[in-house]
Amino acid sequence: MRFRPLITPLALIAVTVVALLWLAPPLVTAAKAADYPAFPAGATWFNVSRPLTKTELHGRVVLLDFFTPGCINCIHMIPIQQQLKQKFGDDLLVVGVTSPKFSASQQAANMPPFLRRYGIDEPVFIDSGMAWWQHYGVFAWPTMILLGPDGKVVQSFVGERSYAQMAAPIAAEIAQASKANLLTHPPLPLRPLKPDDHVFALPTKVAVDGDRIAISDTGRNQILIYDRAGKRLAAIGSGRAGFSDGDDAHAEFNRPQGLAFAGSILYVADTDNQRIRAIDLKHHRVRTVAGNGQRMPGITGARNPRDIALNSPWALTYADKQLFIAMAGDHQIWRYLPDKNRLAPYAGSGREGLSDGERLNANFAQSSGLAYHAGNLYVADPESSSIRQINLNTGLVITLVGKGLFNFGDQDGLAAQAQLQHPQGVAYLNHALYIADTFNNAIRKLDLDSLQVTTLTKSLAQPNGLAVLDDRHLLVADTNHDRMVTVDVQTGVVTPWPAETKPIAQTGH
Repeated sequence: MRFRPLITPLALIAVTVVALLWLAPPLVTAAKAADYPAFPAGATWFNVSRPLTKTELHGRVVLLDFFTPGCINCIHMIPIQQQLKQKFGDDLLVVGVTSPKFSASQQAANMPPFLRRYGIDEPVFIDSGMAWWQHYGVFAWPTMILLGPDGKVVQSFVGERSYAQMAAPIAAEIAQASKANLLTHPPLPLRPLKPDDHVFALPTKVAVDGDRIAISDTGRNQILIYDRAGKRLAAIGSGRAGFSDGDDAHAEFNRPQGLAFAGSILYVADTDNQRIRAIDLKHHRVRTVAGNGQRMPGITGARNPRDIALNSPWALTYADKQLFIAMAGDHQIWRYLPDKNRLAPYAGSGREGLSDGERLNANFAQSSGLAYHAGNLYVADPESSSIRQINLNTGLVITLVGKGLFNFGDQDGLAAQAQLQHPQGVAYLNHALYIADTFNNAIRKLDLDSLQVTTLTKSLAQPNGLAVLDDRHLLVADTNHDRMVTVDVQTGVVTPWPAETKPIAQTGH
């Protein structure tokens, strides 16, 4: 759960109280609002043909979902809300209220790819002035507020909640409203976004090893293998969102992201399956090496990695017979030792924040990108808009760029003054780190000798992963443009990659 910064002593007390509720989560009842506030004038709406009116919300039970794109806790609530919609059908209307933390999330162009990526089809609007956030007294992401058919607040849910915690009060309100004949279900102008037809569908991560290139085509739930010339060699996975091991054509992934080559094995962070998968590139088989499919904070103590619940594995890198995992949901870096079949947290206390020191005491913030060089592990920490370094020999963590959870921007210069905005990828090349500065639509360079940050390009659309293609070029997942590109590290020139123009045929839709 993430708190918006508050400045009064009373507000600080409120944060402390809610933090306790997060540890032992009873439901929090909000103050009774008399009615819906006016929708923000000129607000941008999605998944509808026109803005909704207050009248259209009356006569139905409504769940307001206050979220900010990129927040891992908000992302974790999406499948819960989808379950609730399936359970209650027309009796429950979910309305997404984007109350952005980052300035990039106020830009309408950035919202459709996020909605497509997570299959969000309910009405959503951008509360850029935070009017609805303030009206309902919201102070943390995510917050979900249950409203009766008269528009009054019934219940609020602060932080991540389980299906059972939410389903019971929703069912009770629907039953009460139905008994009182208050459910009228006025028609709504729903118009969900349609998927775009591109070679790639929201690609996120990329790995390069010799002549082999692997790309997570996250929007199609596949792993694509190319050669350096841009020829597609394989599409691994059926294309259906699901989970199954087996041969390349029938295995199933669910929004896979991080990739790492280890000889003839390609490791995959199968993010929404909460698993680490291994693709045997010689025998064309997929197997699971870690994760039991359950999403749960912290480690359970199970000795077999396949019995351990993971929490949104996001990025991978392999070095010295060790697979490092950016466990975004736990704000930690984990380590898997294939030779010993051991999995455990390697760095991070599990508390979200930005603090340095001994690796298990340091705080990270939704780590989402990894790179390795010469005994150092580099980490892209999106929610603190920072780049971190872990020395594997000393176990010490330091911050190279970034100052805290709510310090972000778009500024070059010395690393101590430079600002990023929600970076999700990092790669090492020739004494420099190259950063996918995701919410700034940029690729940045951090010179490790001079500690200067410079910008190579700002022509991308929320780039995510990147890898070194050769001494002069990076291969970048230009995620919201549904494409891969190369970036020349000397000139900043961006070139689409590969020359292929037709989308990959799907077998599982």
